[in-house]
Amino acid sequence: MRAAGLTLVSASAVGFGFTYADQAAVVPLLATELGLSDLQIGLLSAAVFASYIAITLVTSGLPDRVGPKPVIAAGIAASALGTALFGIGATFAVLIVAKLVQGVGSALAFVAAARYIAGLYGADRPYFGLGLYGAGYPLGSALALVAMPQIATILGGWRPSFGLEALLLAGLFAIWLRAPSVSGVRREGSMLDALRCANCWLVSLQHAAGFGLAIAAGSWITVFLLREFSLPLALSGVLGSILLFVAVLTRPLGGLAVTTGLFSTKAVMRTGDLAVLIGVVLLAVPGRPLPVALFGAVVVGAGVGLPYAPVFNTAAASLSRAPGAAQGLAAVGGTMGVMVGAPAMGYLVQTFGFAAAWGFVGLVGLLALLGTLLMRGEEELSPGRE
Repeated sequence: MRAAGLTLVSASAVGFGFTYADQAAVVPLLATELGLSDLQIGLLSAAVFASYIAITLVTSGLPDRVGPKPVIAAGIAASALGTALFGIGATFAVLIVAKLVQGVGSALAFVAAARYIAGLYGADRPYFGLGLYGAGYPLGSALALVAMPQIATILGGWRPSFGLEALLLAGLFAIWLRAPSVSGVRREGSMLDALRCANCWLVSLQHAAGFGLAIAAGSWITVFLLREFSLPLALSGVLGSILLFVAVLTRPLGGLAVTTGLFSTKAVMRTGDLAVLIGVVLLAVPGRPLPVALFGAVVVGAGVGLPYAPVFNTAAASLSRAPGAAQGLAAVGGTMGVMVGAPAMGYLVQTFGFAAAWGFVGLVGLLALLGTLLMRGEEELSPGRE
């Protein structure tokens, strides 16, 4: 049951991750047909996460009340609907609405999936399972960067590629209905308790530097390679996806490092934050050759991926009476990182260039690193698990 459940919940993460970067992969096509500016392109990513934040704040306890499985199914259905709407959108306003609907779907499913994995593991530590699930998001986004330009070329435009994506999400919804169920656990706490939890906020900041920077940077890495090195769109998408593919590998590795006792939760977080700082320097340095920029993308990808499982287990341990709410607040931090980061990077690219945009990414990583000086890790919150 655990293996089947992890496989399906990880597949759903791939689907949601795909929706985060589908529009980023075809930016030149969107801009040409609809006349979108760099800032508007950034706002498309921000729209997903604006609705994500609003829905997460009011539904984080839902999986513990009705069970995680139906909540995840509802999220997949909403994402399929939003994707189909994007594919037929003729104006910027319609595209924004479509991204808002996709965000609703992702919000419903994210915390529900974390609680689903906790149910699969029972009393065991779910670090590796959470890391495997978390790897699905950057994997989906990376696949979008690689596949969407190719599909658009084969099918004759970006609209059919979104139609195919919507059909695949609908198929995932049908499969998910047959997934094994786990029981919800009624908790006495709520999101209000999470909002009053200082450690929860520090964990949320850490996720802003992880997931938030992964998606914000992933949304712009293809355009960066396209403009800075004059590469073809398809090749830029393939090379840009390296950042997210590395995050795919390092998310479960970060969980495994804690499970095996190799590193503590905070040590993994700090390693990731330092990697982000090193990577953005390599990306931003003037006149850097393409291999140096690609190595910088690899280092950033490792940095944003490593802390994922430690972040969500530390969040749950920070508020045992409402673990879903604490994990929801951590998720909000990540989405705020995207909602602010993607358009901020767009503005900085448009106004000052890519060096300033990468500098912004480094600043968020530095703030997260400083936050670990005040944070209590899961081992400090749950001494019996050291």
